[in-house]
Amino acid sequence: MKSVVILSSILILGLLLGHAFGEQTITPKNLTLDYPGIKWNWKIKADNYTFVVDTISNYDVKNVTLNKSNKELIFTGISDHTGNIAEIEIPRDLIGGNLTVFQNSKQIFPLIINSGSNSLVVLKFNETGDSTTNIIGTTYLPEFANIAPVVMMISFIIVFLTLRIRKF
Repeated sequence: MKSVVILSSILILGLLLGHAFGEQTITPKNLTLDYPGIKWNWKIKADNYTFVVDTISNYDVKNVTLNKSNKELIFTGISDHTGNIAEIEIPRDLIGGNLTVFQNSKQIFPLIINSGSNSLVVLKFNETGDSTTNIIGTTYLPEFANIAPVVMMISFIIVFLTLRIRKF
């Protein structure tokens, strides 16, 4: 009973005295963002799956489409300023492998970071007006994606039957 009172006291004091996890960012008055970022979560349907491709950019990304046969994502956008920056996070199960990037039909070499189950593509360009970015992968969906649930179910059945047989 004594330990419950002590733990409850610690919890209540922690809630009352603890700092919030989110802090308001303070921007100096003489520093303004010329072109703040816009974040979009694009839902891309691929066969029986839905993937989310995240974009954060300081220009307006209008649409994202998938070309399955080319293992390609096509981003269309428009900008009325130079100094464009975009971060595109692509699930590696959607398109993966070595990524090739084209900006308005010209191959570019952006920063590409492969981490965990996603690839992050960081673009910088100085063109205004309409823009098209093509990101082409070497893989599209895992080759075994359609058979994986069947293999998993068979594995569970085998393990279950093996455990039941050993009990007798």
